[in-house]
Amino acid sequence: MKKRRKLKKQVWVLLVVVLFLAIGGYAGKKIYDEAQYKKTNEYKLLQIGYSLEEIEKLEKTLDEKTFNNLLGQEKNEFLLKVIDEKYYIKDNLDRYLAFYTEHSDYNSTRIVSLVNTNNDYQYYDHDIDSNVKDDNLIIVNKFYHLSSDYAPDDLVDVSNQYYYGDGHKIRKVAYEAFKDMWSEANKEGIYLIINSSYRDFNEQKEVYDDYKDANGTTYADSIAARPGYSEHQTGLSLDIFSKDALNGDAFKVSKAYTWLVNNAHKYGFIERYKEDTVELTGFAPESWHWRYVGVDAATYIHDNNITFDEYYAYFIAK
Repeated sequence: MKKRRKLKKQVWVLLVVVLFLAIGGYAGKKIYDEAQYKKTNEYKLLQIGYSLEEIEKLEKTLDEKTFNNLLGQEKNEFLLKVIDEKYYIKDNLDRYLAFYTEHSDYNSTRIVSLVNTNNDYQYYDHDIDSNVKDDNLIIVNKFYHLSSDYAPDDLVDVSNQYYYGDGHKIRKVAYEAFKDMWSEANKEGIYLIINSSYRDFNEQKEVYDDYKDANGTTYADSIAARPGYSEHQTGLSLDIFSKDALNGDAFKVSKAYTWLVNNAHKYGFIERYKEDTVELTGFAPESWHWRYVGVDAATYIHDNNITFDEYYAYFIAK
């Protein structure tokens, strides 16, 4: 009987020891796990003020180096906003952040638009060869240029039914689209008429130099492209007026202009330089300057109210 009681006592002692060991092991593991967790980036970012959802988004969006650079800094609210932007381009992140340090009064949408269109650089200093293989989506602006000897190989003569002044040429694909657009506008009593079309490098040089000689470089750059940097050299741009509105002031308030704003995208044309896009394009508004980019691109640009420069950066260049 005494042996049985002694055995029971020993069992209870053993159970108590095992229990204490288990509790101690659990507590020790918990302490160890907590110590290890405090070494993680997640914990460190939580202490800075990021939420778990924000941390997950940052991990998915940023490369390892950029992500690690967040540690030890204050919470970057601008970074969170910029990676949520519709036209955010991962490769441009460093440029977004650098540009924001100089323009902290700009919101994230404006920063992304300006950087994507290379407007964190000086005009004509950041020089890129236009990719002629982009066909009707080729971009030419104050950062992208064509060589002095570039000329499209499918230029066609424009019928004098559609222009006034001297003869005109344009790429065949744009000409066919223009004729379709002209016919539809004409059904509504609108007679579209071409004032300017394809210009080669030397013709553009004459145009630019005339403005420069008369009013200086700053004025010339605001109203005309330098030779090699003009869309007219692509053979895809037209200056369009109407028979009853043959100058810019009249055309801007004309029925023809309103019709083009509402319908040109259906035929692949976009208004290239608008009132509210000077900051992005670098050119003063030109209600008469219409560029052929194809129906799909033109419709997207029209429906989303962006410039071709923004479209190109996000959908073509990246």
